[in-house]
Amino acid sequence: MNTQYETSSKDLFPPYLKNHEGNERLVGFEIEFVGISIDESIQLLKNLFSGNIKRLNQNEYILNNSCLGQFKVELDAHLLKQLAAESEKNRKENKMDIKGYIEQFISSALDEIIPLEIITPPVTIQSIQSLDPIVDDLREHGAKGTHTSKIAAFGVHVNPDIPSLSAACILSFLRAYVLLNDWLRNEIDVDFSRAVSPFINEYPRGYKKKILQSDYQPSMDTLMRDYIRYNCTRNRALDMLPLFMYIDEQTVKEKVGSRLIHARPTFHYRLANSNLNLPDWNFTTEWRRWLYIEKLAANELMQEEMVKEYLALERQSVFFNKNQWINTTSNYLQDL
Repeated sequence: MNTQYETSSKDLFPPYLKNHEGNERLVGFEIEFVGISIDESIQLLKNLFSGNIKRLNQNEYILNNSCLGQFKVELDAHLLKQLAAESEKNRKENKMDIKGYIEQFISSALDEIIPLEIITPPVTIQSIQSLDPIVDDLREHGAKGTHTSKIAAFGVHVNPDIPSLSAACILSFLRAYVLLNDWLRNEIDVDFSRAVSPFINEYPRGYKKKILQSDYQPSMDTLMRDYIRYNCTRNRALDMLPLFMYIDEQTVKEKVGSRLIHARPTFHYRLANSNLNLPDWNFTTEWRRWLYIEKLAANELMQEEMVKEYLALERQSVFFNKNQWINTTSNYLQDL
């Protein structure tokens, strides 16, 4: 199925090819949208990848045994998923389904605000382009993404395997992201609805300055606790809580306590728009952007040079000159 991509996927590989267990790194994607039904969405996936559809409830479906693994389609709203699950239980037990009526009313009222979300299985790097037909078919079937309305802060998430569970490796990625954040937001042209929403907030200025100091060489425990102290929320463009939950579940639950954090040994990168309005945009587009973080994380010399320039610019004014830093970043990336 993927032979047409083999010759064009070589430039998609990151410097670190193995995950923390020594296996080939995988990456999963999530995309949010409105405009087509959950039934159409799961059928679209089956048409592309074969498999067996399983209905969990009216707001959650999975596609098992596809040629790439298990896909999931769900309504991206915790309350509605909870009501739908209880409604399904009532239906099976032949009980009066008050929860179902409430769920239907809320769901119809918020039809253009609460998105559906397709969650792909983790795939190999060379298989990323095999997922792009999902975007093409969503577009052809009338699905709408971020630009649907001024309040539709829909996005795409990229979830690559962590190459190492060492504090040094994780810190190198955090630093790379901080250094590239302004350039990435400009390159992506983050939609206004997402920029003003809390979902992709930047790290606090104090945290960025802290982790960029050359003498900041923390243990894993210190790295996690510092992150949580400044970022006790899932609402970050690079959300590290799922990874830290995987490393130390007790600490994250104790400090953050969110039931919505799912432990996994991956980064959770959430910056991208869901650009279904752009005909040439797809998952590969966003993976190529994420690759700059991968490459800078692996380039210690360039990272050190950029840190010095970033901190020097920080000291020049109370207000950080983002435009100047974006230009500086662009010059560095030509050599990355």
